[in-house]
Amino acid sequence: MALRRSSIALFIVGLMLITAAAVIRYVVVPNMSKLPADTKEGALFEGTLRQIDPTTFGLDAGTPITIDRSLKVDRVVGDTALVTCTVVTHLPSGDVTDVRSFAVNREDFTQAAPPDGVSVEDQRGGITLSFPMNPTTDDALVYDQVTRTAQPVTYTGTTTLAGREVYEFTGTATAPIVDPAVLGPVMAGIAALVPGGDGSTLPREIVRTLIPALSPDRAAAVEQALAAAPDPVPLTYTSVNMLDAAVDTHFGTPIRIAQNQTAVLNIASGGALVPLLDLSQVRAQTSDASIQKVADKVARGERQLKIAEFWVPLVSALVGVLLLVVAIVRRKPGRGGGNHLEVSGSGTGNPDAEFVRARG
Repeated sequence: MALRRSSIALFIVGLMLITAAAVIRYVVVPNMSKLPADTKEGALFEGTLRQIDPTTFGLDAGTPITIDRSLKVDRVVGDTALVTCTVVTHLPSGDVTDVRSFAVNREDFTQAAPPDGVSVEDQRGGITLSFPMNPTTDDALVYDQVTRTAQPVTYTGTTTLAGREVYEFTGTATAPIVDPAVLGPVMAGIAALVPGGDGSTLPREIVRTLIPALSPDRAAAVEQALAAAPDPVPLTYTSVNMLDAAVDTHFGTPIRIAQNQTAVLNIASGGALVPLLDLSQVRAQTSDASIQKVADKVARGERQLKIAEFWVPLVSALVGVLLLVVAIVRRKPGRGGGNHLEVSGSGTGNPDAEFVRARG
């Protein structure tokens, strides 16, 4: 049987294009959705720091602050990324830097087991980097570094932010302060009230002197707790953290985060904690410039992913099919001759048939 050389070439190229379409759609695109090994992101937060006024024992009017948060993938081991999170808080008294490391799954951004010999912070199953792609509206857990707990957040609605459709999540959680960088200074401030104190207790009479500065509801609760409390009164430091997150509905990227975190001094009595004083409060949210920057980057990524996920495989597959059709239609040479391949034999199914070039 004689076959055109061009038809054979078209057939092969068509098959290659169809195969390429499948490879792009089912191999390349999923890899594009993974956390890149060269990830280096940053965001600016703006807000206010309020601290306790020693003359009134209430929070002061507040001081403007900014917070730079950066995330960098330092190492990739398979589908696990070792991520360093650096937070620099710019205060009037100077900068405070906090650096932590996490192990994150590159596919769904959840917590991952670190490689052998590598130490990272346990994020308690909470989100540190991003929600998964195409996130659901189910309740989620977000990691809080101050308490080192995973804080629950709940879906509250869908809206648009900086041109992107986002899911709104919110949650409020109270937990003991664990981070030494936060716990140390607040305990030191309370310890200074008592000569030789360490911040873990206060004499009952000193606690009583603070009651006139409290709100009526809080004062009544403290009075009742003191009646059953030992002397000195045990103290506990907790964080009350209100968190709001606007998460892109396609990529799961947090476009805006707003946080209101208050450090609270509590007295322990009868197995219960009773709030005594608010020691400090940080209100911060993603700056407008960072919101727009993240939204623009997500939009670019969505366009690129759509091209790679849909248009490139579609065009490749259609062209491949077209070439196959053309190759089949043109497989036999015309009577006028031309270059083609011919299979010659005895006409009896000779297995030793050879290919010879036909002459026009």
